[in-house]
Amino acid sequence: MVQHLGRHLDTWLDVAWRPLPETCRLSAHRSDKAWTQQQVMALGATPLPWMHHQQAFTMPFERGKAPEGTPQRMMSLLHETGRITRQEAASMLPVCAMDLHQNMMVLDLCAAPGSKTTQLAEALHPNGVVVANDPVSGRVNMLVSNRSRIGLANVVVTQHDGRHFARLPPPGFDAVLADVPCTGTATTRKNRDVWWQWSPKEGRKMFNMQHAIAARGASLLKPGGFMVYSTCSIDPIENEAVVAQLLRTCPYLELVEVSFEGFITHPGMQHWHQYDDDGHAVAYADADRLPFASTSHWPPGERMNLEDADQPAEVAIHEALVRCCRVWHDDNDTGGFFIAKFQHRPEAAPDGLAQTYRSGRAKRASQDWTPTMKAPPTPSENSVVLADEATVNSVGELYGFDSSGYSMWQRGKRLNIAPPMIKERLYDPPSPTNKGDIWGGSSFHPIRVVHAGLPAFTLKKDSWRSRQESLYAFADAFSANLLDITPDTFTRLLTGWAPMVEAFMEHTQAESLPSGAMLLRSAMPWGPAWLSVWIGARVTLMIDRNEQNVLRYKLGLPWREEEEDE
Repeated sequence: MVQHLGRHLDTWLDVAWRPLPETCRLSAHRSDKAWTQQQVMALGATPLPWMHHQQAFTMPFERGKAPEGTPQRMMSLLHETGRITRQEAASMLPVCAMDLHQNMMVLDLCAAPGSKTTQLAEALHPNGVVVANDPVSGRVNMLVSNRSRIGLANVVVTQHDGRHFARLPPPGFDAVLADVPCTGTATTRKNRDVWWQWSPKEGRKMFNMQHAIAARGASLLKPGGFMVYSTCSIDPIENEAVVAQLLRTCPYLELVEVSFEGFITHPGMQHWHQYDDDGHAVAYADADRLPFASTSHWPPGERMNLEDADQPAEVAIHEALVRCCRVWHDDNDTGGFFIAKFQHRPEAAPDGLAQTYRSGRAKRASQDWTPTMKAPPTPSENSVVLADEATVNSVGELYGFDSSGYSMWQRGKRLNIAPPMIKERLYDPPSPTNKGDIWGGSSFHPIRVVHAGLPAFTLKKDSWRSRQESLYAFADAFSANLLDITPDTFTRLLTGWAPMVEAFMEHTQAESLPSGAMLLRSAMPWGPAWLSVWIGARVTLMIDRNEQNVLRYKLGLPWREEEEDE
């Protein structure tokens, strides 16, 4: 396939078999981002010059192969504590192609494991929102974990088949990312199994699902909004053929040119072959030799020979395909990728609504129709619900937290903080059904929301304790249930001191300490730092080992494991 697509085979193979370099993104919203940048630069990082809106780096070692000792430990700690995200460089391109700003609500249709979701959320932080969707429970858990690892409050996690994502309240999403499942033929540098598992028919099997997911995303896109379609495949059937079919089935879409300054790319292809099981190119005249093949898999130039083809439309699609973007392994020492960017033409929907609302509106317009206001289902114990006022006030008083600039959500014993946009655009408004009725507001239904916002507090022993991920995002907003301690006391706690309450009070100016969860703050050399503790008979840390080791490293102390070994 590579040879037929015009690449120099030996040059491509030389790179396509070689392991990838380690690349990562910096979490720009974290308070110690300058320190983090210093650490990766000290390991020999080189900035990626084409990442204009976010900082990203190439490391001087192979992916997952940091030298043993401090480099290996530091890369692991920075990633596990959310200060960086390890992500293949070419995988960052789809989000870079999107025109993002703070007031947008963006749908990531196939979001797990979450590297692009977190990249989107960083770009929209703090007020914009990412709705991150995946159909598989295990992969949804990966999304939730990545959101918490980085400490992002502007992510809503949903669970739907992307081909049938539920309606949201009008007017639709401001932007959509459809990074669809694919054969992964552009991932040969990190996924060696592709070399042995791939066959020419695999792309034809993926085509219908890929088109259906992207078409659903397009239908949810409000006029003027952009959708990026991407794959980590080199197969034109999964790329240009899907784009061509989208332009046929979604005539309100327009293909927009994609390029990246300082990064080598190639235009989309207008001509391509298909292949039999032995890898031999098959002409359109012999298409019956190919199981699973349909006329939609062939280039528009071939379809122009069909009697039922819309000739002017096929000519326009043929000419538009060069606006797509191809990245080959050997262009920039990355993996391969394909990116296409669409805009919902504003003039195609003068009412300003996404295309998904057409069926219900048409029914109401064509009949003497009185829509029924339907009550959403009663929430279960696992549902995400708007936090009740008493709980919000209780936590606000306990931590001196002003929630007026946020929306607060509860699921079981967890209380989440999120931007107000989630309530204003997803929860409060009613949403029309596809039959013309209306789901009443004050519910996420029919969208299946699994998590909303960032878990900031957990109810434990009748006390709302702050969670570690909340300290990453909101520690400087807490003004109560907070005790200032000296750097020396901070360091002693970090190195294993678990004093009785009376002994601890001798090192502070506190006259008494309430039992339960509490925050300790200290002015450290790098700025203010917080520790979450539990006040019982003793004062004990509630902070995981990775974060403890980051703080220890900042203080020039040995890793916790090394100290325990001694």
